[in-house]
Amino acid sequence: MTDPKSLNQWIYIAGLPKSGTTWLKQLLERIPGYQFVEPPDPTGVRENHDISSEMFASLPREVPLVMKMHTSPAKQNLAVIRHYGLRTIVMYRDLRDQCISNYYHVLADGGHRHHRLYHSIPAELGITHRIAITLDAYMPWIRGWINVLRQFPDDFMEVRYEALKTDPEGVLERISSFYHLNLSTEFCRSIVQEVQSRTRFDLKYNLERGTGTARKGKVGDWRAHFNSDHVKLFKAGCGDLLIELGYEKDLNW
Repeated sequence: MTDPKSLNQWIYIAGLPKSGTTWLKQLLERIPGYQFVEPPDPTGVRENHDISSEMFASLPREVPLVMKMHTSPAKQNLAVIRHYGLRTIVMYRDLRDQCISNYYHVLADGGHRHHRLYHSIPAELGITHRIAITLDAYMPWIRGWINVLRQFPDDFMEVRYEALKTDPEGVLERISSFYHLNLSTEFCRSIVQEVQSRTRFDLKYNLERGTGTARKGKVGDWRAHFNSDHVKLFKAGCGDLLIELGYEKDLNW
């Protein structure tokens, strides 16, 4: 891959939906000189979590930018990332928590295609429906990016939501090192404190004001929502991945 410092100062986040990417973006855009931008989508590929060269062609390479999308690890997307020398943060979380977070997001988002459905059926059925979508769409997303992270550790950086939740200053320092930003520990701490002081974990409030999608942010929240059938579905469809990633030691959960 081309040395990113020779091309631009862009920070690019490829994040699993509902994995804390808005929070991370809020931290990174407070780095002096950086600004968040949502790339244009002239070819209409973003809806399918894809990117195109046209998205980045008009962006000023000399301007430090923060960008976040839910980009999949498809070959054509990796080719665009390689072409623009985008050193990339890959962000994800425990898929069980992601599933519950997504479920509540759909309940609160009147424009979502499943909003009416989830309000018309019991919560346990809505969560079952959400689990099916999670296993079909998001498990392959994580598997694909894990392979990329292992193949190209110098160009792609893993950030888990759980790490950001427990040690945001440490995550910010790791990102600083990855992008050669040389941020001090004290400065990272001040950014985290500023953002946390403004963050409200109220999904409805945030959606109405366009300030994010933060809800509870609790690690392990799935335990309060999954019934035994939900657990069986996740074990059958994703148990090995949860063990591989260290979220579980075995299937006894």
